[in-house]
Amino acid sequence: MPLASPASEKDVDLAIVEESKPESEPSEDTYITISHLKGSTPAPGWVTYVHPRGAVYWMNATHQVVVDDDVREPSFLQRANGFCAQCSQLDLPEGMEAHMIGGLDASFCLFVNHKQCVAGYELPKVRSNAVRDMSVNALMRGRRLYWNFVSSHPLHRPCPSEGFDEAIDALRSYHHEHINVGMRSFAPFSKSECEELLSVLKSARHEEPMLPSTIALLGWVLKDVYSFRTADKYGQVTRDQLKSYRESIWQAPELTRQPSTLARVVVTCLINGPFFGIPTTYLAHVKSASEFRGHLAGLKQSWESYTLQLVREYSDFILIATVLLSATVGLLTINDISQATRVAAMLSAFCALGSMTVGVFFVWRHQRNTRMPSSFSYLHNARNNALGLSGHALLLSLPPVLLVWSIAGFAASTLAYALQDSTRATAWLLLGLFVVVLGAVMAGVYTFSAIWHWQSQDAWWAGVFSWRGWRKKSKEQVAAV
Repeated sequence: MPLASPASEKDVDLAIVEESKPESEPSEDTYITISHLKGSTPAPGWVTYVHPRGAVYWMNATHQVVVDDDVREPSFLQRANGFCAQCSQLDLPEGMEAHMIGGLDASFCLFVNHKQCVAGYELPKVRSNAVRDMSVNALMRGRRLYWNFVSSHPLHRPCPSEGFDEAIDALRSYHHEHINVGMRSFAPFSKSECEELLSVLKSARHEEPMLPSTIALLGWVLKDVYSFRTADKYGQVTRDQLKSYRESIWQAPELTRQPSTLARVVVTCLINGPFFGIPTTYLAHVKSASEFRGHLAGLKQSWESYTLQLVREYSDFILIATVLLSATVGLLTINDISQATRVAAMLSAFCALGSMTVGVFFVWRHQRNTRMPSSFSYLHNARNNALGLSGHALLLSLPPVLLVWSIAGFAASTLAYALQDSTRATAWLLLGLFVVVLGAVMAGVYTFSAIWHWQSQDAWWAGVFSWRGWRKKSKEQVAAV
């Protein structure tokens, strides 16, 4: 996330001069800013301020009014003067202002209380003596409106010191949350953003005078903090209630279009049959990458990890398929091989070639689309195709599945070639060795397929005697009663 860059010396001078009294006639030694230009002052009583990003706004200190409309135009100036006349009848206390929002009717304005750091559209509710009567939600909303105003109008008043304390404390809290729960955190700022913002705010806290860019940054941070606190039920629920509420948010709703019953049966048969269950791994990966936990940075990190993992896996499969294809072609160059050997070798070659082709295409597409905008289209289309995410997992698993079939075909062709023109004793010996190696391979594949899941300590046959043990235990419990 790009942050406001440190202000230059020219910005410091701009803040000092504009906070003084730019409406007074500057001396010859005064550094002239935009606010001192005669064309920037539309009428007596109005002062021009320039936001660090370049936008201008005006303030009438006599009537405690801030306006966004271009009062250099006579029609807008007349409208602003009429608004000042209305505000003069409201008897705004010291520390309060009325903000005439640009492009809206003058009757719809924002009242800003700088002493309590709240803002609202109803004056009686934001007066200092009425703030204590606010509800938690009303206070959160008032603070959000206030800091949103400060982020857009940072020059005409000094920043409240409480703002830095609240911002730094909130950012540290979010940083700790990222450390505790990692990607499951849905705080408004990512871990790296919290670290960068903390560094900037702590160094800017002791600036004298306060730079306008720093005040604008502080207002932006606290606006997002109070927006998040409103959604997070901040200060309204107990720890257990907050934990349950956040867990309900972590459990993302299922928005995938469910395929038909026939499609689910066909996909299940394909996954557990000719695809050897490999798509289940890719299904888990794509589900994990597509889960949104409330923070865009977490989804971005999941997506980048997902694409990088796919690219690495496919690159390894391409390398293995290339070596296997070379060995298969070498086997086919041998003269006088049997028809069975030739068929198995051709199957191996075709599958290896298919694995290489699909793998290269998948690597190319996933490597070129690692950014977030393309990921949204990818995830949406993957979840809403005719076969759902399971069908998408079938396609993702094509490179390893074709590679497995290529290995099986090469093994069959090698065995057929070894048994060709061999004696009966030699054939049995070769078959025995093949079965031993195949058993070892299957044992290793099964073990390291299931080892990543929690396994019971009981043997597989322990369930046979479970009913008898349950009856014995029930009888003992009845006797004890």
